[in-house]
Order: sequence, then structure tokens, then C-alpha cells
Amino acid sequence: MKEVLQALNLEVGVKGSMVMTRDGVVVHSEISPPLSPDLVGAVASSTVQDINGALKSAGAREFGKFIFNSSFGKMIFHDTGDAYLVVVLDKSINLDFTLLSISSAARKIKTLTA
Repeated sequence: MKEVLQALNLEVGVKGSMVMTRDGVVVHSEISPPLSPDLVGAVASSTVQDINGALKSAGAREFGKFIFNSSFGKMIFHDTGDAYLVVVLDKSINLDFTLLSISSAARKIKTLTA
């Protein structure tokens, strides 16, 4: 899993990545300064819990992929089966090619966690 995240972090615009369980526990993190792994984990956990809670209240299933835009940058949440791949991106990155790399990494993580 570490190697998959490290390779993903080499993609243009990727600032860091992590894998977290469906209930928000960080499994592995490849987040480096100036980002704080604890802060990114807290934001990611809260976001997943809030969005899935709202979807459940609306009678919908949990999300498969979610893109969170902020003034700081972007966060991508990608379902990997038993966990989520969370990727922090530069705010000005064009997502077209990066999403392909993220989806590929999510598939690899899914096979590792299955």
C-alpha cells in the first residue's frame, strides 16, 4: 500500500495521499509537510462521515467518488471497497489525467485490502 501511495504522490499536482477505513480511521498516510497528516486525516474523516450520513438520511448509498474543492486545494475521495483513498491536490491542477492515476491507484489498493 505504501508503494502505491508513494507512486501516486509523484503525479503532477498531488500533495499527498492516504487510505482510511469507512468509519474514518487512517490506515496508511503518505502526507508530508507542509501538510499535517493529523489535520488531513481529521478533515477526511469528518467529510466522509458527514457526506455518507447525509446520503444515508436521503435513502442513498455511500458515495463512490467525491471531489472536494477549497481555496487551499482539492481533495479526492475514492471508494476502494473496504476503505477510501484520499488524495490532496493543488488547487490549480487539471483533474483529467490525475483522475486516471487516482482511479488506477484505487484499484490497486482494492486488491490489497480485499
